[in-house]
Amino acid sequence: MPIEYQVKVSTGGDDLVRMKIAGDITFKAFLKNVEEALSLPDDMCVDKCRYFDEDGDRILLKNEKQFKNALQEFTEKQRFKIEVHKSDIISRDQLITKVLTDYREYLEDRSKYHFGYPYNLHYDHEEIFDVMKYSINNLGDPFVESNYGVHSRRFELDVLAFFAEMWQIPEGDYWGYVTSCGTEGNLHSILCAREMQPDGVLYASKDSHYSVFKACKFYRMPYEVVASKPSGEMDYEDFSKCLNQHPGKPAIIVANIGTTVKGAVDSVDTIIKTLEDHGIPEDKRVIHCDGALYALMLPFMEQFEQVNFTKKIHSMCVSGHKFLGCPMPCGVVIARKANIEKVSERVEYLNSVDTTIMGSRNGHAPIFLWYSLQKGGFEELQKKVKLCHANARLLFTMLKDRNIKALLNDRSTTVVLSRPPEAFVKHWQLACEGEIAHVVVMPNVTVEKIVQFVGELEEAFKGTWVAYHQDGGENPALSPSVKTRMLFSSHNNHEHQFPTTFDDISFAGRRVRKAAVNGKPE
Repeated sequence: MPIEYQVKVSTGGDDLVRMKIAGDITFKAFLKNVEEALSLPDDMCVDKCRYFDEDGDRILLKNEKQFKNALQEFTEKQRFKIEVHKSDIISRDQLITKVLTDYREYLEDRSKYHFGYPYNLHYDHEEIFDVMKYSINNLGDPFVESNYGVHSRRFELDVLAFFAEMWQIPEGDYWGYVTSCGTEGNLHSILCAREMQPDGVLYASKDSHYSVFKACKFYRMPYEVVASKPSGEMDYEDFSKCLNQHPGKPAIIVANIGTTVKGAVDSVDTIIKTLEDHGIPEDKRVIHCDGALYALMLPFMEQFEQVNFTKKIHSMCVSGHKFLGCPMPCGVVIARKANIEKVSERVEYLNSVDTTIMGSRNGHAPIFLWYSLQKGGFEELQKKVKLCHANARLLFTMLKDRNIKALLNDRSTTVVLSRPPEAFVKHWQLACEGEIAHVVVMPNVTVEKIVQFVGELEEAFKGTWVAYHQDGGENPALSPSVKTRMLFSSHNNHEHQFPTTFDDISFAGRRVRKAAVNGKPE
């Protein structure tokens, strides 16, 4: 049987309300019980409260973790006193404002320690924020206007034209659309490949993005996982061995233009030569290039082998929210127009053609992508590529100088390193795989941030690292040695301590009781 606690609820005076709670109760349910005990109206709720510890100090309770710590402290006594101030009782509107304010602070803090995922956070779209008030839907084929008039197809077509020019496919020969993310680009391209080669076998290296193998499961396609070199690039000898296992079968290949973890680029030229050596003709093979990050960077690295439609590839996709930067996940897929017919179907309801994975499609994303491209263009992108390369090599050099194992591929801005302690990983939001982690140097990763990261990484490996708040205070969520409770007093009020994890946000919006319907509780 769960432990029961005797609880006294005080509003600051002598008016105590007694109630019982089970020992396994959640903080959300507990506050609801407190609200009912205080007979609060339905449009009011308790945002936070305090309990008295054994020394008589008031300890703030505002999230599940703090509440569980309080219950554990009072397991033996099975009774404790709760105090609710008048300022702790707020209205629904105050609650919504407070939750959103806390969440903005949380986002600001987490964005400052964003090192492990390939998202460029350095952008400014304030000029076009007002389009968010419209329901913009690009349903259907971007090249065929439907009956729905609130769309952004003109922006989408401009974005597609930009990528078509960059990837060197002539106007009239290409088709594409703005996707919800890089994964959708892979799903669409692999679907087209399957329709072109229904009996084909898909080949992709083990360092390929997980969405490639997800697509194979979706479409029930046979596939071979090709071994990778230590750098993350496809092992072409193993690719040849895999082809030998399926003689006479059409081949569908996913070439990585920057692998997820190590940023390695597969050689399309070597892949094509291997296919030719095995006697697989052009009409029995499909090559899709997954360039989620580097397909937008590689064109500005003229010293390296380029991947574009001048080669015998069939499709390429890229993420829009990564190197370019966008407040919502999105992407672009470009394919040879002649290959899309097999996945096209006229839909009378839309007065358009169904050629995309999704029906309704985000009409805001093309506007944000268009805006970024118009503001910067090729010259600005080239500057950012050079900056990221220089900073990635700076980070790599600093790690090597400190005897920290690191790897950096020639065309990459992804620096691979030994996996740091878990608290450090979470604080800097590093992406990890087994014993390694990586940092993806994007335009928002400055030299100053790199210096700070390396300094703290050294401390982390030595076991002396402690994370800090923006205001200089220790971060209780990341430093086990630091007490998680916050003392309350009129001289040292920590009620508005900066939120450092999502759980630190007082998400009281989930606790508001149901609104009244026709004057009665729902």
